[in-house]
Parts: sequence; C-alpha cells; structure tokens
Amino acid sequence: MRFLLFTLYAPMASFGEIAVGERRMSWARPGRSAILGLVAAALGIERTDETAHHNLEAGLYYAVRTDAPGRPLIDYHTAQTPKARKGRTFATRRQELEADDLNTVLSSREWRADAYFTVALWPRRGEAVDLEDVANALQRPRFALYVGRKSAPLGLPLNPEIIKADTFMDALEARQPGEAERSIMQSIHINGVATGEVAFDHDAPGAPADVRIERRRDAVLSRTRWQFTDRLEAVAVPESSQE
Repeated sequence: MRFLLFTLYAPMASFGEIAVGERRMSWARPGRSAILGLVAAALGIERTDETAHHNLEAGLYYAVRTDAPGRPLIDYHTAQTPKARKGRTFATRRQELEADDLNTVLSSREWRADAYFTVALWPRRGEAVDLEDVANALQRPRFALYVGRKSAPLGLPLNPEIIKADTFMDALEARQPGEAERSIMQSIHINGVATGEVAFDHDAPGAPADVRIERRRDAVLSRTRWQFTDRLEAVAVPESSQE
C-alpha cells in the first residue's frame, strides 16, 4: 500500500477542543479535522466548497504519531469587539476597531509549545484521492498553512513523502527525518523517532490489536457553518511507553 507521510511541527500550536465561553483549550494532538483542513488549505479548497471537503473526509484514512506532545501554555487573551447589531457587518478588523461601541472580551487560550507530530494519510478503498496531488500541494500550498490558529505558523516544511508499506504503522516506522527535522528533535529532546502514541481512524485496516478507543468531535459536517460531529478514534501506545 502507498501512504503519504509528512511532518507537523510548530513552535506554538493549538488543537481546539470544544470551545465553551472564555476557556479555549487545546487537545494534546491534532484531530482529523485539523489534518484534513490543513490538506484542504494546501490544495486551495475554499471553506465554502462543501463537496470538496466531503470528498476529503470520505476519501482518506488518517493517523498521527505524537513524537513530542509539547509543553502546555496558557495565554490570558484580551480583545476588543463591537457590539452585535442587526444588519451591521465589518469587512476588516480595522473597521471593527473604528466602531464607537467596543467591548473587551476576555478568554484563556491554551497552546502547545514545541509540539511535533508525524502524520500518515492513505486512500479509503474505492475513493479517488490522489496522494501525489496532495503531496505536491503540501510542498507548494495554495493558501497559507498554520497549526490550529492563524498566529501559529509552521516551524518546519511539511516534507511530504510517499512510502510503500504493508500497514500505516510500518510506514510511520519507515519514515526517516531529514537534517532540519533531526535538529528540531535534538532541541526538544526527542530520542529516536517512534516515541509516542499513534492515533488513527478506528476502522483503519492494519491496526494493531492493543488499542484504546476515544471519542472526539472532529468529523466535519460543514466547514461553512463550522459544524462537527463525534467519531471514534483508536490509540496505540508503544510498548516503551507502557513500561
């Protein structure tokens, strides 16, 4: 089988949980919707193109290995926004700040500092998603890529690579970091490559037998309306982490 693998690293990243009020927390790893959203941005898919987003959602399996979970960081965030009024819209942030009825909004936002992941994607049987097209887009993205929030740019090139292997676990093990990746690994004290958990679609073929099942709300219903639903995710823990 053919698998597309790439590196996901950022000095600061955020993988949003369900946002409630002032608390905007982050998962410890990127979810399926975050990875497919990154791919969609690289391909130049507009958020309003529901058909293209559905094709990605239906056409790809995903797995992500946590090479370094990053350090949690809380940002006490303040922002000014105008009061909501019926029929009033703002085209730019500058227009918002020029309004004469600004309110101050407070929030606590969680980040992950120096989080490093290896991602694997491969097509579902019978679905037509060209891995070569995705790999080329990740090398030359149409839209700017960021890790969870627009203020969180990538810290390394994605370095996409197509690997032939029997299973996605074999493909993850076969992935060899480049010089820039090895330098980052050393700076954040990663020993070796496969150092963390591997999370993946619960129905992915070739999965290891010893897994736990988690429920996450990151299956895309509508990018336009920013709606997601629950899905099941399997997590495999390396033997070295269980000792």
